[in-house]
Order: sequence, then C-alpha cells, then structure tokens
Amino acid sequence: MKNIVILTAKGGNLSIPNKNLIPVLGVPIMLYPLRSAKMAMNVDKIYVTTEDPRIKDLSLKEGVEVIDRPAELSTPTAQHKDVIKHAVEYVLQQHPEAQNFTVLLGNTVHMTPELIDKGFALLDEPDCDSVATVWKAQDDHPYRAMIKNEDGYMESFTKQEVSSNRQSYPEVYFYDQGIWSFKKDCALKMEGPSPWVWLGKKCRMMERMWVTGRDIHSWIDISASVWYLNDLQGVDGEV
Repeated sequence: MKNIVILTAKGGNLSIPNKNLIPVLGVPIMLYPLRSAKMAMNVDKIYVTTEDPRIKDLSLKEGVEVIDRPAELSTPTAQHKDVIKHAVEYVLQQHPEAQNFTVLLGNTVHMTPELIDKGFALLDEPDCDSVATVWKAQDDHPYRAMIKNEDGYMESFTKQEVSSNRQSYPEVYFYDQGIWSFKKDCALKMEGPSPWVWLGKKCRMMERMWVTGRDIHSWIDISASVWYLNDLQGVDGEV
C-alpha cells in the first residue's frame, strides 16, 4: 500500500449548494475525479473525506472508503490544510506503510487518470517533496492586480511602477484545481509554500492550459465544465 488518493468533498457549500453532487452531462461532478482515480494505474487505495450523508452514500456505491469528517472541519471557515492533515493521519492509522498521497477536489471535472499517475511517478524522482498542477498567469499577473482604495478608486496592489508589457514580467503560476501530490511527511509537517503548506519545501509544477484546471464556484463554471467534457476531455494541456 504505497499511493493513496484522497478526494475532498464537503456537503455544506456556500457558493453553490451541494455543488459536488450537481449532474454535469448526467454524472455528479465528484464522480469525474473519483472515477479518474479508479482508472489510474498507480493508485493503491481511494478515500473520500466528507460530512455529507449523500456524498458518503455515493462514495460507498463507487466502492471507495469514506473518512467521516468531524464537524469542526466541515464549517465554511474550515481550512483545506486541516482537512488534509486529518485525512492523512486517518489513513496512516490504517496503513502505516502508505508513502504518497494525492488530493483531488470533488468539485471539478477537469481530471484524467494519466495526470494522477504522472503525479505519483514524479514523487519517485530525487529531491521531490510534492507535485502540483499549475497554469501560467501572465495576463492575470500580480503586477496587474488592483485594489479599491478607501475612496472607492483603483490603486495598484503592488504599489510598483511596472510595464504594461506582460512579456517583461517574471513568470508566475497559480495552482489550477487539479492535483496535489505529496509525500506523507509533507502533510504532517506543513512546511510548504503558503497557503499550500502541505506541499513541502520542494514542489514540482506540472503546467497545464488554464482551461484544463477549473473548479466550480459559480454557474458559469458549470458551463465551462460541459465545454471541457465535450471538446477538451482527455487533454491535459501540459506544456
């Protein structure tokens, strides 16, 4: 028992109620990442962490185990880092021989078995604590970020004088709602880059096109998910 997948799927969502269970092309959203994990070659066991009885029932019907998430980790203000640590500690109690973990989100359809397998494979490379899927954000670079001042007018977030030419910016990346793969000690020590502290000190990035990494927080994300499944499914978009 080496490679474990944990899917996080809370029932009490504020953005869209029960969004993990919303059917997209007739299939509940959470089943897309869950079934990708079931089809992956390098996965030894799959868990779903949830407090919701409907999600629990659906997970059990899919043949995966459920981690009963405590009430304090099921609130709107609960942090992913605490949910992940709780789940990893639970798994290690059952399987102390487990080495690597991949966390998937239950509110995205943008997942393939190959992506999960590649994340686990990269963890076997020297000096690799973790792997995260990312997209390059030159158009949405922090240099272009704005805030609203106390008078309601736009100000630069960075307060720096920068060029309007995006090609002159240093490259920046954002986690793209795909995978977090990490060695077990990373989730226990929590020494990674904030806010993804469970990723350890040496995180490899797998860059994808931004359209292949999107979770669901609004109804337009539902439409984007349908577009992905109809036109881009199976394209990881790595560059």
